[in-house]
Amino acid sequence: MTGLKRRTSKSLKIAMAAMLGMSLGSNGHSHAQTAGDVLTKMESGESASYIAGVIEGLAFARWIKDKPDGTGMKCIYDWKYGEGALDNTKKLQAWLRRNPDQRVGHLAYTLIIQDCGE
Repeated sequence: MTGLKRRTSKSLKIAMAAMLGMSLGSNGHSHAQTAGDVLTKMESGESASYIAGVIEGLAFARWIKDKPDGTGMKCIYDWKYGEGALDNTKKLQAWLRRNPDQRVGHLAYTLIIQDCGE
C-alpha cells in the first residue's frame, strides 16, 4: 500500500504541475493551448504568463523525476531565466510560429531537452 500511495502522490504532483502550466493564461482557457493560440489569441502578458507556467510545470516534473537531485530542474530554470534566456526565448518563439497546431508544452520540452536532457 505504501508503494501505491507513493506512486499516486508522484502522479498527483506531476498532474498538478501540468495543470499549472495549462491554466495560467488569464483569458479563461483551462486547457492546454496550441502555439497558434498563444501567439494570436493572447495578449503578450497572457502568453508570457502561460509560457512561464509551462516552464514551471516542466521544471517541477523534472524535479519529481530526479529528486533529490535538482540539477535538471535548475537547468530548466536557467534555460528560461539565466544567461542565455533571451536567445532561448527567441528560439522558442520561432519554434511556436513554425508549429502553430502543436501544444506549447511539447514544443518547449523539445527545445529544453537539447540543453538539459530528459
